[in-house]
Amino acid sequence: MENILPIHLQEIIFGSADSRTSKQISRLLKEGKIRKIAARVYSSNLIAPVEEIIRRNLFQILGKLYPGALLSHRSAFEFQPTKSGQIFLTYTYTKKINLPGITIRFLEGHKPIERDYPISGKLYASQKARAFLENLHPSTKKGDDSKCLALSELEEKLEQIIRVNGEEEINRLRDQARAITAEIKMEAAFARLDKVISALLTTHPSKILSSPLSIARAFGAPYDPARMELFEVLFRELQKKEFNNRLDRNMTETAFRNVAFYESYFSNYIEGTIFEINEARQIISSNKPLPARNQDSHDVLGTYQLVSNRQEMMHTPQSPDELLKILAYRHQILLSARTDKNPGQFKDKNNFAGSSAFVDLNLVKGTLIQVSIFTRPWITHFPKQHIDVCYQRNPSVFRWKRENRPGHDECRTGKRRTVKNYYTHRLQG
Repeated sequence: MENILPIHLQEIIFGSADSRTSKQISRLLKEGKIRKIAARVYSSNLIAPVEEIIRRNLFQILGKLYPGALLSHRSAFEFQPTKSGQIFLTYTYTKKINLPGITIRFLEGHKPIERDYPISGKLYASQKARAFLENLHPSTKKGDDSKCLALSELEEKLEQIIRVNGEEEINRLRDQARAITAEIKMEAAFARLDKVISALLTTHPSKILSSPLSIARAFGAPYDPARMELFEVLFRELQKKEFNNRLDRNMTETAFRNVAFYESYFSNYIEGTIFEINEARQIISSNKPLPARNQDSHDVLGTYQLVSNRQEMMHTPQSPDELLKILAYRHQILLSARTDKNPGQFKDKNNFAGSSAFVDLNLVKGTLIQVSIFTRPWITHFPKQHIDVCYQRNPSVFRWKRENRPGHDECRTGKRRTVKNYYTHRLQG
């Protein structure tokens, strides 16, 4: 046996043509120390469900029973059975074999080639370029029974390559796919892959794309999907709550300006711009910075100029483009004295808090656009006082309410537009 453990201690034991090993397996089986869990497969684990043992040792079993098999198609990306328990292998024939809890779907195809890599014994996995081609091959079945991932899933995987490693990496993947296309006879799949990558790089019409994430990139507004998930969590939690209708008590001009003073003071204080209360009052009442602290004084003064303006605070964005304009304008006022920070301009380098990275600079605008697209229907059901306050603090943490139909959004007018149509409308109009 290849395993160095004594045979009775191995969780998975394979039948053998070796007479000595075969007799040992027969003896242990009769003694009740092992049990048969599949054809030519035994186990010393007499407690765990057979399905669990098979799943835990699946790649070892496949590598031993079907040497030269290739983990392919969607399984080359997922590395686990589908929800319906199916695993896909390219082999010398087309056949379906059932193991406890697992259905092995063998697909006749080309043997492993250069760059395909071993994962367990003589079981191989498709290289990334080959896996994309396999998944772009036509499939008559859908969902978990399909050998291929959905096109939208493949688009998002390609978009992630661009987002993480840049255009150079996606072009390298395309070149690798082109190099193996003839050998594995997947010319049609490569043509489709080439079109999708070209669309993502905005060098080809984007009508073929289906994923909102990939469409956004094609239209020049890529976004951060991880942040979107966080915004969705916030949205869901807010939707669960019932908020009190709190009346605005700062109805007089004096009360409103007093609140604005403390907001400008403390919002800068927590960022490290610290003044005595009397110093901050002097800056605001005189509308002049302290000579020794010109930039810090302007930070407090700029904040106050914004939050003390009742008309400005009532101005909330009605579209993604307007949101970006408001952010740029207010940022320009807030940091007017810090020219080295490029007031009114989006960042040109990535920010970090310790080892944690903020949204990548190339994804900031697209992420803000995404979170604002879904805002308005929710605002109509939320007390206005809360909306005004939230917009003043962080005008990017809202989303429009999504309709249940995938790929559609509900607009303020009640009309429906696909995400693709939204970007077309935004860029053309």
